[in-house]
Amino acid sequence: MGIVAFTRELGSLGTFIAERLAVRRGYRYVRREILEAAARVGEVSEEALLRSVEQAPGLWERLSLPARRNFHHVAARVLEVAAADDVVILGRWSTMLLRGVRHAVRVRVCAPLEVRVARLTERLAVPRHEAQALAQRYDDGVRARLRQFFDVEWEDSDLYDLVVNTERIAVEPACELIERLLDDPAFQPDDASRQEVADRALAARVAEALKMDDRLGHVDLQVTARGGTVTLAGVVFDPDERAAAVAVARSVPRVTAVADEITVARMPLR
Repeated sequence: MGIVAFTRELGSLGTFIAERLAVRRGYRYVRREILEAAARVGEVSEEALLRSVEQAPGLWERLSLPARRNFHHVAARVLEVAAADDVVILGRWSTMLLRGVRHAVRVRVCAPLEVRVARLTERLAVPRHEAQALAQRYDDGVRARLRQFFDVEWEDSDLYDLVVNTERIAVEPACELIERLLDDPAFQPDDASRQEVADRALAARVAEALKMDDRLGHVDLQVTARGGTVTLAGVVFDPDERAAAVAVARSVPRVTAVADEITVARMPLR
């Protein structure tokens, strides 16, 4: 049993490695299904969700409610998939959402830009300058989104269990490297690590439900889960918002109790 989360530079062969690894291990390979499911739940287009994942945000879009809702739609679906186990997840912030989970192997696949451009030029049959622009636009978009939502630098190797540079490492040897980690005792699942993923998945669904509620979309509460108990923390400025948040959390399937640690702040007197 295991989880492998990939992030990859365009033209790095990361997609081929993820697909091949899934076949070798008999795992489910998931990429597009996440956006399809998120689009159904959020009643938003897959194109809009894809832009939220892979394109750099504009000035106003950074703070917009739809963008924040899209984040929660994607995050909830990623963690639901991870909770099912035996899965290879390509992109969709999966490497960040699964940080700290014992049995999740998080992999970044990269290659020098000139190598990737040569591959894209051949694969897509486009001029070299178009391939380079495509690669750089994708890289810039993913980098910007990770800064926006996780405050991390995409290239930071400390964020990953394995960084594979495919300038010299081909698909099959890369799969073998990842499988060594999957089979290593340090990456074997236990009850605690499985519970950690289940808790994150439940918390993500509650956070999504809060963000989708018209009364609470502007509120950013911290949501954690342990078993079926969900804890809400943060600040609101209206007791009705506090009551609404607790009610929404209680309505989410598999939530058995809600710990209310929300603070209702007084507006400063003028």
